[in-house]
Amino acid sequence: MNLVPNVTGTYDPAEAISSAALALISQRRVSVTEGATNTLQIVQPGGYVGPWLPSETPYMREPLNTLASRTQEAVCFIGPSRSGKTMALVDGWLSYIATCDPGDMLIIQMTQEKAREFSKIRIDRALRNSPKLQALMSRSGHDDNTHDKMFRHGMWLRIGWPSVTQLSSSDYRYVAMTDYDRMPPDVGGEGSPYSLAQKRVQTYMSRGMCMVESSPGRPVLDPGWSPITPHEAPPTDGIFSIYNRSDRRRWYWRCPTCVKFFEVTPGLKLFGLLPPEHELVDRIRTEDLAKLAERCAVVICPHCGARIEEKEKPGLNVKGVWLADGEAFALDGSRIGTPLRSSIAGFWLGGIAAVYQRWNSILLHYLQALRDFVLTGSEFALQATTTTDQGAPYMSRVTSVLARTDTAERNEALARYTVPAAARFITAAVDVQGGARARFVVQVQAWGQDFEYWVIDRYSLLLSERQGASEDLAPIDPASYPEDWDILATKLLTATYRTDIQGSELGIKGVAIDTGGEGGVTANAYAFMRRMRVIGLGNRVMLIKGGSVRAATLMRETKIGGGHKQTKVPLWLLNVDELKDAVHNSLQRKTPGPGYAHLPDWLPPSFYDELGAEIRQPNGTWRRIRQRNESLDLSVYNRAAALWLGAARINWEKPPAWARRLTDGNSELVSISGRRERKEGTVAKIAAVRKTITTKHRVGLGREGWNL
Repeated sequence: MNLVPNVTGTYDPAEAISSAALALISQRRVSVTEGATNTLQIVQPGGYVGPWLPSETPYMREPLNTLASRTQEAVCFIGPSRSGKTMALVDGWLSYIATCDPGDMLIIQMTQEKAREFSKIRIDRALRNSPKLQALMSRSGHDDNTHDKMFRHGMWLRIGWPSVTQLSSSDYRYVAMTDYDRMPPDVGGEGSPYSLAQKRVQTYMSRGMCMVESSPGRPVLDPGWSPITPHEAPPTDGIFSIYNRSDRRRWYWRCPTCVKFFEVTPGLKLFGLLPPEHELVDRIRTEDLAKLAERCAVVICPHCGARIEEKEKPGLNVKGVWLADGEAFALDGSRIGTPLRSSIAGFWLGGIAAVYQRWNSILLHYLQALRDFVLTGSEFALQATTTTDQGAPYMSRVTSVLARTDTAERNEALARYTVPAAARFITAAVDVQGGARARFVVQVQAWGQDFEYWVIDRYSLLLSERQGASEDLAPIDPASYPEDWDILATKLLTATYRTDIQGSELGIKGVAIDTGGEGGVTANAYAFMRRMRVIGLGNRVMLIKGGSVRAATLMRETKIGGGHKQTKVPLWLLNVDELKDAVHNSLQRKTPGPGYAHLPDWLPPSFYDELGAEIRQPNGTWRRIRQRNESLDLSVYNRAAALWLGAARINWEKPPAWARRLTDGNSELVSISGRRERKEGTVAKIAAVRKTITTKHRVGLGREGWNL
């Protein structure tokens, strides 16, 4: 027994006797659910105020009661957000422990900041608003701080985060880990958070217990996986790895019509009125998503096909049961079979059963995320709604780049240098190559609605137009000669492409230029951008670089250069992994429409070799497997240029002038004579810039002031 000092710092015998009595009185043989119900008071500002009620979340009774098991060493719970899992398994369990079976407890949140937030918002409110818990708190002020709570009967509560210091040395009778899949997979090189937590409770043998709960957060590692047993989870690390070692219990409802049990499967499978995804992809742009979600928010019994409305969910949950892997239901509803035996009790709840989630909300979030995926190629929203709303693991729609053997059916008889009638604007991308094969590699794409695109040109610029070159033009050297970059203005920024409109051609709206490469390339790229500003073409140039961009952002702008605004240039850092996902998705679509890639038959085989030069790894990053990958990079850069122009935000009923139909007066249409004048004007402006550059404008290492 721990003697607790009073407020004066001395030990009060009466207080010591009272604490000892509390420790003895607290040993009560009741279920964890009953102990939590009798103790925990919920106060949510602007929300529910009152006792915690297990009848609200009937599926939490069995997992919660299993925390007092002497035959299991751990409880693993997987479920969606807003299912009440954390309230029961952390707040409820803590309430039971403190009042019925005291022992030192460690609660692990995913980060130090989240541990602090959890302590202030969840733990402190529970202790302050639950009279029975408040009465057990130590009366000494220094026994109650953000990360440590002492109780009068000697129990110590620690709120920590996954670090070696938090998960080493000390012993605890109870360990609770919340939001497990958002924790690092390895803690300081010593193992997973779960394996370290298990070591902390081993001293207490069968009286110790470790609890881990989370919504799914780790990607499926094997796209070709299929379960061997009905309740097996896909092969991932994180909480599914723990669940697969458990007895694998799933939640079952009993159909009101045929009275047969069926599993409340994670995902959308039970929404039988929802069209399959491949059908939704073709109609997602024009569908009223709210109406579609409302119409499909009905569960279809897999046995008899009966429709089950959402208003029946509370009653179904009250009569629901957990079934372990190896068990089944007989015709009369009794259990048959031999349940899988394990020292871990594992529970996996599908989002359809979650009390605090509306069915039409689950479907609407999915449909909105699918539309975002179709239009932009980004999987962020789709992954989030799958894991947090549906309680299901996410299988990426992207596995690898298109292989050459898959391209024959995609080749189209498209004329080179010609803009299709359905296109609205043109972008170009430039990849800078150095070394012995120095060159600018250019790919030009015409874009239609919703990121449908056509490759209309692909070439390399190999020879320089720099002054002083011999009669035979010198090879381009982007790293050593700043003036070599001006060929991009005379050959690319002023280029136009044929259209079906007599006498008119369409100009390039935006050009994305890579700034990486050997030494000198970056500085020369910035200098080129400054010169384009001087001659009025800076608004058509986007300098890019693959960089450290947070996962939820496709690209981010930064400013490079000195303090003077004339020398600072914008640089866009790209999330190349996400953009490659989007390119891959466009290549996987089988029919023309949003996001579809039209590849002309004049492209050489090397184009496809380069397109398939990288593969997507399980962690979402792309790895090069062949040296040449220009086609993939240029496709990524063109997509970045389209996003930079605002293509994702266009209202196609009222598009900006540069994205109108060609027959509706697109502002980038020019006559052939106008094209010649524009090119000649650009050449003249560049020549004028050469003459007016002075020493005070020279920046960096460019020769003859070319780094203006």
